Parts: sequence; C-alpha cells; structure tokens
Amino acid sequence: MKESAKNDKVNYMNKVKEFIKEKKLIQNGDHIIIGVSGGADSVYLLLILNELRESMNLTITAVHINHMIRREAVDDQKFVQDLCGQLSIPCKIFEIDVKQIAKREKMSLEEAGRKARYDAFAKTMKKYNADKIAIAHHQNDQAETFLYRVVRGTGIYGAGAMREKDGNLIRPLLCVKKEEIVKYLKEAGQAWVEDASNQDDAFARNQIRNQVIPRLEMINEQAVEHIGWLCEDIKEVTTYLTDQIEESFLRCAKPIGQGFEINCDQLLLENHWIQKQVLKKVLEETAGKKKDLERRHIEDLLTLVENGTGKRISLPYNMVAEKNYQYIKVQKGNISDKQEMTGKILCEEVTDLTNIVENDCIKIIDYDRIETGVQLRCRKPGDFFTFGKDQKRKSLSRYFIDEKIPRQLREEIPLVADGSHIVWIVGRRISEYYKIKESTKRYLKLEFKREGDDSNGEYQSNDFRGRCKQTNRGDGSADQ
Repeated sequence: MKESAKNDKVNYMNKVKEFIKEKKLIQNGDHIIIGVSGGADSVYLLLILNELRESMNLTITAVHINHMIRREAVDDQKFVQDLCGQLSIPCKIFEIDVKQIAKREKMSLEEAGRKARYDAFAKTMKKYNADKIAIAHHQNDQAETFLYRVVRGTGIYGAGAMREKDGNLIRPLLCVKKEEIVKYLKEAGQAWVEDASNQDDAFARNQIRNQVIPRLEMINEQAVEHIGWLCEDIKEVTTYLTDQIEESFLRCAKPIGQGFEINCDQLLLENHWIQKQVLKKVLEETAGKKKDLERRHIEDLLTLVENGTGKRISLPYNMVAEKNYQYIKVQKGNISDKQEMTGKILCEEVTDLTNIVENDCIKIIDYDRIETGVQLRCRKPGDFFTFGKDQKRKSLSRYFIDEKIPRQLREEIPLVADGSHIVWIVGRRISEYYKIKESTKRYLKLEFKREGDDSNGEYQSNDFRGRCKQTNRGDGSADQ
C-alpha cells in the first residue's frame, strides 16, 4: 500500500474515532449490536468498530437481515457470515419475508423492510442485554433524508434529519461521506456487496441519491457536507426549543381524562410558533402517536384558540376539541354535553344558628319561602333565580353565560330547586328570594353531599375545587 493511501486510511479512521469521542456515542465496555447488510457502509462500520474493540474493551454482535426479496440475498448473507467469521465477530441471521409484512401491514416495501430491521435489532439487543445499536448511516444518507423530508413536507424538527444518537441507537458514520467510505475499502482491499435495488429509481430515495444529489454537487461539490452542517445547526436549535416548548406546555395545558385542557388566554401570550408546538404536543400525547397529525390539524386547533366559544372540531384518532370561553378541551371520543350528577341533599329545620358553619356545601334558607318543596337535580328549561336587593329574575342559562361557565359543565352543576325557581346553585350562590332576613321565622339547613362522601365542607366538581370557604353564621346575615 502506498504511503499516501496509508495516511488516508489513518485519517478516515481517526475522523470516525474523534466523532465517536466528541459525541460520546460509545463508552468503554459497551456491547454493540451492528446492522451489517454487506454493503460498503455497514462493512466499513464493522471494520471501524472492530479496530476499536480491543482498545475500548467492546463486545460486538453483528445482525444481518435477509429480506427474502432478491435472489442474491443468499449470497449477501453468506458474505456477511464469512466476513464476521474472519473477524471472530458473532453474527445473528434473520430471514424475514418482507413482502408478506408489507402486504399484511399495508406498508410499502421500504417501510416493511425498515420495520423488519429495527425489530431484529431490538430483539438481539434484548437477548444479549446489549448497550447500543450501531447503524451505518453516513453524510450522504443524511442529505438524502433531509431532502426527502423537505420535499414531502416537514417541520423544523424533521429538517434536522437523523441524529447521531437517538436513545440507544447510534450513527457513528455521520461524519464521513460515501466516497470516503468507498475509498477506504478499496485502499484496504476489502470487498463488499452491491444491492441492485439501490439503482432502481422507482423508489423516491433512489431518485434523490442517483439524480438530485449529483446535480447539487455539480453546483457545489461540498453540497452534502453543507446540508449536514445545516442539519447539525437545526438539531442544536431544536434541542433548545424543546425545552422552551415543554415550559410553555406546562403553563398552558393540563391533563384531564383522556386528553388535555388548554388555557387559551395563557397560550396566546406565548410566541406564535411556540403556540403551534404546544398544540402539536397536545394532539400527539392525546392520540398516542404522531403519524397522520398534519399541519392543517394544528392550524384548525389554533383557529379554535383564537376565535369564538362553544365551537367544536373533529380531529384524527377519534379526538374532539371544544372551546368554552378561555378553555379548550382536547379528548379522545365524544365530549358529552350530558354529565350524570350523583349526590344527595340533606334538609333539616333548625332553630339555633349559633354553631352552624356555612360553606359552599352548606346553606341556611328561609323555610317559609319554599312553595313546592326542595329537589336536587340538574338544570331544566325555564329554570330561573333572583338576585339583588330588588330580587330581579334571571334565567339560569343567562347566569351560566354571564359567569362564563363552560357548556359541558353546566349540565353537571347540582341545583336545589323549588319547582322552576332555583333555590341554590350548589357551590356558587343562593337565590335572593330564599335568603334569611330579620323577619325570617323558620330556618332550613341544606347540606349537599356527593355520593360516597361522608366529609363535610368538601366538593369535588369541575367548576370549583378544594375545601369550601367557611363562614361562621350566627348573626342572621346572608352570604351570596
């Protein structure tokens, strides 16, 4: 081997070693699972990590997947087995009918092949209790991924393309180009196998690899590196932005049931881009997945944040979003307008008010004002109550609107009614008509209890929470 070739080999090797060290991809004593197809990239990765095996005390296990698509696949499998044998590296072989997976799961061959590979890596990692999975993606793959995602429509996170470390998956070759890999193998006299399907431009990625990138390199021969640098910048920026989004998410959204409640007033104080990312996170966490959640769904939800109340929109994965005043609920399944109200009202005529403590769940009213008897129920059409010293009448529905009580909560607020006249909106106020006065002769104590609740002064509905405010009653004064 010529001296210059030896120097190139050392330089390529050091480049990858420095990258591994800089990005902290591998630690001493790691057990690494390597995906080895037999192509130039994976063979190069195998040789690099084999070089590091002794100095870093690494354990290496190769994994080869025979996708059972090409007739040459058997030859590729034998090549990988022979190479691993020469290097004394254990090799785990998986024969997977990818066409069958694609048909069963209704995927493209590319998607099915990817699923088969990563499933095989995960199984092997679990079996050997390994630390990392090493994949042979390089700078050209990074550029292809970036262009592919941009063309298909991606956000800033997708534009960051592949990360050198993604959980326990590492990509030690993102620092080198394809031509450097091929040059290294040729100078080392190391053979590899070619996958003929890589030349088939029926696949979108192959069109980018075989047509688009060569044209870009005609404009600037460093196009691949420059795209890689841009991806690095995007990843650093998105790492920072992720922290900002998480802080905003905690300020603006809280979990409820099978979804989240969004405080629109708080959200609108955030940066416009952050608003969309918070909504995106709400949708993803409610749905439990990211696929098929598109930009238009986030824009629809943002429009709901900015516009009128009482509106409802349908979203993917059986999600529904409904706005009530400054809040939006995003939940799976239908957001019901009817809520079952469970509880009971205890009535007791009392004569001594001195030791009675009124709170949101206990009230004293003028017993003589009751005309038809008291009933605990939810609202009905025609309900009304009176307020103010002049005892003006107001419909219950108007009161709920004025108080900006969310529509779905209006059906679950317990009411103590005397016919259509609402005596007490439990947890809020009593009607002026029923309040005790100096002329009151008979007193009726009303106590609301949730079903199964034996405690006093505690009410757990959604419209008010926590321990009831307590007011000692004994002077005959009335409390709204």
